[in-house]
Amino acid sequence: MLDSKRTRAKSGPSLMRELAHELRDALSPLASSADLARLRKFDPEASRLLAERVERGLRRALTVLDAFLLAEQCEDGSLPLQRRPVRLAELLQSARDALGAAARYNVVAGQSAATALADQALSVQALVAVLQHAAAIAAQDRPLEVQVVGTATQPQVRVRGRLTPDCVPSEQWFASYRGGDGRMALRTARCIMALQGGGLDARQEREDEFELVMKFAGEKAQAEAQPEPLLPGRTDRERQPAADPVSSKRILIVEDNPEARRAYSEALAVLGYSVLEAADAEQALTAVTGSKPDVALIDIHLPRMNGYRLAQAIRTRVGAAIYLVMLSGTALDAVTRELAREAGFDDCLDKMAGPIALRELLGSGRIRG
Repeated sequence: MLDSKRTRAKSGPSLMRELAHELRDALSPLASSADLARLRKFDPEASRLLAERVERGLRRALTVLDAFLLAEQCEDGSLPLQRRPVRLAELLQSARDALGAAARYNVVAGQSAATALADQALSVQALVAVLQHAAAIAAQDRPLEVQVVGTATQPQVRVRGRLTPDCVPSEQWFASYRGGDGRMALRTARCIMALQGGGLDARQEREDEFELVMKFAGEKAQAEAQPEPLLPGRTDRERQPAADPVSSKRILIVEDNPEARRAYSEALAVLGYSVLEAADAEQALTAVTGSKPDVALIDIHLPRMNGYRLAQAIRTRVGAAIYLVMLSGTALDAVTRELAREAGFDDCLDKMAGPIALRELLGSGRIRG
C-alpha cells in the first residue's frame, strides 16, 4: 500500500487532487464569512460582506471547474477544435484586449502578416495564459517583449522577460494542472497548442532571461471567409432578424428542479419581468401556445423530453417569435454550444450565472448561442 502511494506521488500531479485543492481554496473563505455574519447577528454590513464573498467564491469555483474540464478534454484528446486561417497579430490583439493591461507588454511588429491554422478562441485563451504566467514570473523593472516570428509553415509568438533570481525555466512550469489566480495552467496551454499541430516551450538563451515560445501550424495565405453553411435540421431563421430581446418582458422558465425554478422566478420578478413557470416539456408547450412568452429559459435535463428536443418542438410551433435561451448545468464548451445552436437556441446561459446575468444577456441584443 505504501509503495503504491509512493508510485502515485512520483508519477506527477493528479487532476482530481489538484481540482480538490483549487475548489477548497475558492470555497473555504465562505465558512469563516458565515461565522462572522452569525457573530454580528447578520447586521446589514455583515450580510453584505457575506453575500459578496459567497458570490466571489462561487464564481471562482465555477471558473476552476471550467478550467479543469478543459484540461481533461485536452489530456484525453476530446477537445473540439474549429481550426481556420487566422493572423497571429489578430490573436495577439485579442489576448491583450482580454488582459486589459497592455502597458506591461512591449509588442514588436515582427511578421505581423503571419497566418496560422488554428482555433481562434482556444488559441487566444492559451496566449492569454502564456502572457499571464510570463508577467507573474518576470522581474517587474521592465516590460515583457512579445514578438511574432518564424516561417510561413511554422509561425511563432515569443514572449521574453527578465528572470527573477529565484526562478529558473524548467519542465516543472508545465507539470501542474493549476494555473493559480484564475489563470489557465501552462500544461493546458501546451496541450491546446499540441492538438493544433504546434507546441509551447520554455527557453533560456541568457542567464537572466527566459522565453516562452508558442509554435503554430502555418498557413501561407489567409483563406477567404465563406458564408456559414446551414447545418442539418436548421433553417434560414438564424439569418433573419430575431425578435428584439431588449424589449422582452414575459419569460417562461422551464426547469424541473422546483428550488432552482423558484429562485429564478422570484429574482426575475423583482427585475420587472412577468414570469411563467413550467416543470416539464408538456407544460412548456402549453404555455408557449397559450401565453406567448417573449423568452423561454430552458433547462436541458428535463424528464421525458429533454431541452434540445423541446427547443425544436417550440421552433416548429411558433418559429422565430420567441427567443430561446438554453439554461446549462454543465460547462458551456464548444460541443454544448453547437448542440444548442442546432436545436434552435438563440443563446446559452450557465445555470450558476443567475437572473442578473440573464437580464444582461437579453439587454445586449447579441446572439451568442
